[in-house]
Amino acid sequence: MSVFSFWEEQRKNVTRSYLLIFFFVILMGGFGFLIDYFFETGPWFTVVFLGVALIQVLVGVLSGPSLVLSSVGARPINPLDPEHKQLENIINEMGIASGLKPLPKIYYIPGEKSINAFATGLKSENAYICVTEGLLEALNREETQGVIAHELSHIYNKDMLYMTLLSAILGAVVIIQVMAFRGAWLVARTGGGRSRRDSSGCAYAIVFLIVVGLLATIFAFLGRILLFAVSRQREYLADAKAAEFTRNPQGLASALRKIALTAGKVQNASIATAHLFISDPLKRKVNEKEGFFANLFSTHPPIYKRIARLEGKSPEQVLMELEQ
Repeated sequence: MSVFSFWEEQRKNVTRSYLLIFFFVILMGGFGFLIDYFFETGPWFTVVFLGVALIQVLVGVLSGPSLVLSSVGARPINPLDPEHKQLENIINEMGIASGLKPLPKIYYIPGEKSINAFATGLKSENAYICVTEGLLEALNREETQGVIAHELSHIYNKDMLYMTLLSAILGAVVIIQVMAFRGAWLVARTGGGRSRRDSSGCAYAIVFLIVVGLLATIFAFLGRILLFAVSRQREYLADAKAAEFTRNPQGLASALRKIALTAGKVQNASIATAHLFISDPLKRKVNEKEGFFANLFSTHPPIYKRIARLEGKSPEQVLMELEQ
């Protein structure tokens, strides 16, 4: 079996991620252009779409991390707690290994017994790493080191920036979709007046808004697929980078094995925040499957494939070991 090259994997995944993001932006511009072209509305819809997207991005930049932390009930660690102190020491060590400065703030989710962690924040200056209480209890120092290195890799590679921008654009399209369908319903309900001219204008407006809503629905679906694809690629890249930081891929691999065998979900996690975690906090079966539909809707690559890459084994062998 050939030796897996983490550095080559990093190069490939970075290239793929940039291509996916570029394609997503092209779709956004093309979507606005098509509406303006076919309905002869000038640049107005493109301007509106970009304006909504800008607002979404600003909200994500200014309040995204705090919203994510509060949504899962995260709290700052207590340096007097031995487990928390060890976590702080590990982050300091990995900060030196990665050269990342300043170091992220450290949070944990009290009472959460599942094993998981995530990073949030667009820049290292306002970055956060959050772990579950279950992770602190279940993982040894080497395994925790691997998980922290993985999360630092997301910050190091600016994954949070890419994912926030993509999520913001997708959120903007969803807003446009809702506005278009509600606008069509409102016009249909209020009617177009008594004259034939008013009725004709009303019918045109309804058709126009429905078409805009349908186009937004299609684009939102395509955008969701691309968002998940980028998320999966960034997980592979963070795994490879974590192995580089720790010089010990077995630590992260062992942690992923324990995560794979843990049935619990992160109680306050949601679909909106699932892609941030090191593994799917909702424990959806689609993330452990392969094939066309799994690739459309999974936010994380199958854990057994990630373990196989780290350990230099075949995915089939790792899957058999996990099922024993």
